[in-house]
Amino acid sequence: MRIFSLYRDFFVFLEKITSDSSKWKIYLNNYFKPHQEFLENYFSHFPLINVSNLKQRVERIKASDYSLLKDLISVCPPEKIIKEAYEKCRIIFSSNKALEVYLFIGFFSPDGFVMNFRRKPVICFGLERYRDFRLLRILFAHEYAHFLLNLDRGEIPEDKKLKWLLISEGIATYFSSLAFPEYKMPDHFLLRRDTLNWCQANEDYLRDIYCSERFSSEELIDFFRKGNQELDIPPRAGKYLGFRAVRKYLDQDEEKNIDLLFSDKNLALSLEL
Repeated sequence: MRIFSLYRDFFVFLEKITSDSSKWKIYLNNYFKPHQEFLENYFSHFPLINVSNLKQRVERIKASDYSLLKDLISVCPPEKIIKEAYEKCRIIFSSNKALEVYLFIGFFSPDGFVMNFRRKPVICFGLERYRDFRLLRILFAHEYAHFLLNLDRGEIPEDKKLKWLLISEGIATYFSSLAFPEYKMPDHFLLRRDTLNWCQANEDYLRDIYCSERFSSEELIDFFRKGNQELDIPPRAGKYLGFRAVRKYLDQDEEKNIDLLFSDKNLALSLEL
């Protein structure tokens, strides 16, 4: 595993800001240009971010906005946490494919995600919203599972994309619970306790929403990401159905293990929600 700590150059940029300096020019020279290939690839996923509004965001930056994050990193280096988490994850499932992890500071980035970079999946952590690293181990395990699922999996058929979203989230949630069983289940779901309670109490309702064909795949994916107030569905609740499908499959036979789901996309897609 290789870890690329791009955030260090972001702090170099902050240190060079003076009252009469051009933040944009310093940002370009010290952060953007040294990591241009990665950052352009990342920003390409956000069509509303262009050079003009990126410049506006940069010019509004205050070094003090990142002081807590800088202190957190100095006390709890994320690289150390990730390396330890990786060793735990490898005990459960190890791939011979090289793993790359990118730690960076963007603008309201997802806490953790997998994206394709240089024609291969990489794990990324946007650090700007972190107030502590209590769940970083779980986030790494979750994204490591997505990394494994993205290796040589081929294209997902259009009519299977919703199911793949739910099942892959279920696999990632189940995997992190195997790697770090000492954490509580809401942490593995990356949900609040009351939201997980709602999912458990409304499993049949969720299944009716996602499996009744009353809504299009596009609508259901939108429900998953944003929730829906009219239907009383919280955001990302659909992952509970994926988790239940994975657990039911693995509980059927002691010889079944999660390795099979990482190595066989069609098997994963065959699980019943």
